[in-house]
Amino acid sequence: MISQNPNRPPKTLWSNAGAGAQIVGYVGDDEHDEARFVAEEIVELGRNEGIRPCDVAIFYRTNAASRVFEEVFIRSDMPYRVVGGVRFYERKEIRDALAYLRILANPQDEVSLRRILNVPKRGIGDKAQEAVETLSRRERITFWEALRRCDEAPGLATRSRTQMQAFVELLDVLQILVESQTPPAEILEAVLDQTGYLSELRTSLDPQDETRIENLAELEAVAREFEETAANNDEPATLFEFLERVSLVADADSIPKGDDGGGVVTLMTLHTAKGLEFPVVFLTAMEDGVFPHIRSLDDPAELQEERRLAYVGLTRARQRLYLSRAVSRSTWGAPNYNLASRFLEEIPTELLDWRREAEVAHSDRWKAVPSRTPSVFAPAARRSSGQPVLDLAPGDRVTHDSFGLGTVVAVSGEGDRAQATVDFGSTGEKRLLLRYAPVQKL
Repeated sequence: MISQNPNRPPKTLWSNAGAGAQIVGYVGDDEHDEARFVAEEIVELGRNEGIRPCDVAIFYRTNAASRVFEEVFIRSDMPYRVVGGVRFYERKEIRDALAYLRILANPQDEVSLRRILNVPKRGIGDKAQEAVETLSRRERITFWEALRRCDEAPGLATRSRTQMQAFVELLDVLQILVESQTPPAEILEAVLDQTGYLSELRTSLDPQDETRIENLAELEAVAREFEETAANNDEPATLFEFLERVSLVADADSIPKGDDGGGVVTLMTLHTAKGLEFPVVFLTAMEDGVFPHIRSLDDPAELQEERRLAYVGLTRARQRLYLSRAVSRSTWGAPNYNLASRFLEEIPTELLDWRREAEVAHSDRWKAVPSRTPSVFAPAARRSSGQPVLDLAPGDRVTHDSFGLGTVVAVSGEGDRAQATVDFGSTGEKRLLLRYAPVQKL
């Protein structure tokens, strides 16, 4: 495979360990199926061959890919560690996004409020927050209530007061989404857009911020999965239930697992894997647009670097090597159908034992993919942000996906913050944020 890179001195690898086992290949329906296969195979290797968790490493191209493995391992009680990074729900951008959601669910959550009051930067520094805290103590009110009355805070600079008032107004607007029972993924999308959090990451020159965007895309995928599971089980899918579900997973993640002497499975990106070896290696998400990364597909130099990474991954395995991919993988909560990584085609077929192939299990859907280049690996795949804002006036008749038929009572705001109050009869009046509301004019 590595010989496909031009201008590279030839290398001949050898081993005195004999031919060894074939490389095992697996194609999952989606990333969850892929992760379940990995977990089940680790258990089987332990049962049949005495392989311990500490003998196993799972490699992935992007940091965000660890999330699905973490959740599957938590559910199956498989001990693991994330090397070269932090666990998914402990990552800063994930904690920031969840803090926004918790504030919308409960504005009195002072810990979450203080976390995101100046994130992204709004010019609300420590001194400004101390002034609000002084008002809170003096009036014996919560920090959130004091923030709403920040014009009464002693010694607060005019600029800080203006920024605080804008922040309160922003949360009031986003609160409309919670009141109108907007699905969690749509609320998260609105938070990332309206707060400027996502745009700050997009315009950043810090290369790590691209990874943070990928992690936020994965969080939105978590929300979409939660909504689908709730719908299939005929259960409510509100923001409150979503936050409870996330808390359960995050709390379980933080509980130290007992070590029975077998150690823990290692999760890491391929960049972290250089110089390391493991008896068993799973090289995952082998799909064009994921690995090789979409940025490299039109850049020969970048593609060569991706191939070098693949070479690193393949040569980390001492005894057993697994290569896996998924037919469908969520990006910003929407399914992407990526073709097999071109690197798989560069491995001699006689060395591969495919346990499952998509061409057999999903031939119709697989053939429907029109080209080798993935459809979208960007926030543009999300649904609401591209919709035009509905132009409504009092008296207009509308229909809402959840509340049914209604009559517009009042409208206010403009652009992304345009709102409408709609009388839905027996359901009562509801405020809707029109950028995100699933409503149609009749």
